[in-house]
Amino acid sequence: MKANKIVEGLTFLLIGGILLANTLEILEWSVWSNLFKLWPLLVISLGLSLIFRGRSLSFLGPLIIFLGIIAGVGASYVGISFEGEIVREVKTLSREIVIEVEKAPETETALETEVIPDTETALETETALETETALETEEVLETKVLETKEYPEIERASIKLNLDVGKLVLGESTPLLYECISQYRFREFEPFEKFSHTEKEADILIYHSPVTRKVISSNIKNNWELKLNNQIIYDLSVETGAINVDCNLSDFKVEKLYIESGASNINLVLPQYNSKIIIDTGVSNINIAIPKNVGATVNIDSGIAVKDLDDFIKRSGTYISHNYNESEFIAEIEINCGVSDIDIDYINIP
Repeated sequence: MKANKIVEGLTFLLIGGILLANTLEILEWSVWSNLFKLWPLLVISLGLSLIFRGRSLSFLGPLIIFLGIIAGVGASYVGISFEGEIVREVKTLSREIVIEVEKAPETETALETEVIPDTETALETETALETETALETEEVLETKVLETKEYPEIERASIKLNLDVGKLVLGESTPLLYECISQYRFREFEPFEKFSHTEKEADILIYHSPVTRKVISSNIKNNWELKLNNQIIYDLSVETGAINVDCNLSDFKVEKLYIESGASNINLVLPQYNSKIIIDTGVSNINIAIPKNVGATVNIDSGIAVKDLDDFIKRSGTYISHNYNESEFIAEIEINCGVSDIDIDYINIP
């Protein structure tokens, strides 16, 4: 069988495979926009076929088409258009801290009341009224300054991120209760918020619709940036399929952090605060940095794991940091993982 016939057959098989992947939502139909932009390859293929007609290199024409289709599909799969990077949607979710201001009483003066004095005492009365008005006005102004207060209604917040795949970055602060900036390529990953609060506590859920797209995670490219307020006490929960986490919590009051995921790459700096960290993951790379003023205990339940805990002493199955008894804050770390590389070190925080 001639080589060019084999390549032509493979090309038709490839086109059929692409159409099947489109139907099963493994590939977007937009893949064809990339392929149509490669139409000059048809001309090149025809030219090569004419040049090498009847020769052993006659398969080069069909091969050019075959390789062009593979290039177009590969570019679309990783999110690249031949006109540039595929545009992603951006959406920001946020909540302001409710500020209540206690109003001062309205100024009342004796000038608002008309008094008609006797002729003989008019001068004395007018002088007394002016003096009394000045004293009352000065007193009310002083009271307004002292009684006006501004205070945040929310003191604690629980934030739960229920997402599928992507990258989560946390480290910047905000004067708001929180900000979540999302970048996503597919509409089904558009984030939404459920918010409730009672007295001084808030409960926030950030989520997207159930995922029906049958694509491998490398094709999705979601990015989430979460900003916190360094005056609020937080409980954070992150539940995902596969995620890349890069979180610096050293400037925040995070009392509890829970991360549940399948495959993950976690880079975490612990808060300078009494905290509990729970990581439940499958195949993962976990790097945890601990500020010098935080003592820590670490419990690890793992399958196959490479562990690097040089700053810890192991007692009865628990790793205890050397500075545990002298530390300003305490962190409890629990790691439940499958095949993982775990590295926990101490760092200096400026």
